[in-house]
Amino acid sequence: MVIEWAGCYRSEWDEQPERYLQAGVVNCGRSRRLAKARDDHLHVKAYIGVQHDDPARWNLRGDPVTRFFLSLFIHGQTISLRTYPTIGATLAALASFQDALRAHLER
Repeated sequence: MVIEWAGCYRSEWDEQPERYLQAGVVNCGRSRRLAKARDDHLHVKAYIGVQHDDPARWNLRGDPVTRFFLSLFIHGQTISLRTYPTIGATLAALASFQDALRAHLER
């Protein structure tokens, strides 16, 4: 898997997604891509990013939260969009997906 990190990515914030909000990299209620990953052999593309969610924008209860996301595509079709508390967890999910897909294709 080749991962191309954006200039706004900060490895020192890998366990602190809220730092991206505090620094203005991501705005309230918005998301921002931090990386694009791809495996041309498996025809997989993935985006890694950070998002801020404020339920009050939709008149819902709950506290605002900033977290990382992983969106996965196979042959250009969306497979999954999930959120994670750290970049480490996000990258682990990406690796797990890649391993499972590879195992499935080898059957």
